[in-house]
Amino acid sequence: MAGKRKFDDSDAREAVHESRQIQEYKKQMHASSVNDIKKRIRNVRRRMERVEDLPANVRAEDERALAAYQQELAAAEAEKLRQKMIKKYHMVRFFERQKATRQLKRLRKLLLATESIEEVETLKAQMHIAEVDLNYTQYSPLCETYISLYPPQKNSSEDPADAPKADDSQPKPPMWLEVEKCMGEGTLNKLRNRVGAVPAIKSKPSQQMKPGKPKSLPAPLPDTSGLNRRQRRSQQRVQEGDKKGKNKSMGFEKNAIFGASQTVGRKEVPENDDDSDGGFFEA
Repeated sequence: MAGKRKFDDSDAREAVHESRQIQEYKKQMHASSVNDIKKRIRNVRRRMERVEDLPANVRAEDERALAAYQQELAAAEAEKLRQKMIKKYHMVRFFERQKATRQLKRLRKLLLATESIEEVETLKAQMHIAEVDLNYTQYSPLCETYISLYPPQKNSSEDPADAPKADDSQPKPPMWLEVEKCMGEGTLNKLRNRVGAVPAIKSKPSQQMKPGKPKSLPAPLPDTSGLNRRQRRSQQRVQEGDKKGKNKSMGFEKNAIFGASQTVGRKEVPENDDDSDGGFFEA
């Protein structure tokens, strides 16, 4: 029994039709890898700044490692931006590619059916525009902002995609001319994978601390250097009594608003109580 035939990459490439381009998918750069590179750069910089007496060979190795990490960080951020832009404009590119393909097929049918020389020249010019439109949707730089070829219009018909003169009435984006130039030079893939400028990361503004309210300093303690222990205690009792009286007066002021008085709850003692024995032996 014959064994299974081994898979060959050349067989997969031959299976792809000539009209379709071979897709080469790159590994997506995860956000954690970017943070890992930033962490390495921070560690190298801290070591170079804090340790002053580093040997010359160690400092040279750190400088080379720092330069390599910075290059890796730039490449990682560019790939991260590329994946973000692909995801953002994927649907717009798809719909406009379908629209340009329909226009190109329609013009080819008209070119095969026409017999007039003037119409042939006109249709060829329109086919060239449709081909550039199709290549624009496919080979426009992935890392840059994609400008729509067919922006929505308010006063447009229900199906403006099939209008033969729609391309002449709408202005083309600036990248459209570069795509047309690269078609003649054969550098469409290079244009598609062109790396744009990575936007600078905006640093967060430092939050300034609001000035707090000044704290009230405690009252200075009285000088008790020349007093004995009994005198110091009596002075301390006087101070505590002043505090209690102050708190008591403040509480009374609050209660006085509601009609309270300090004599509430106290027993009234008669002034002339000399003849009384306290009420214990009285009949």
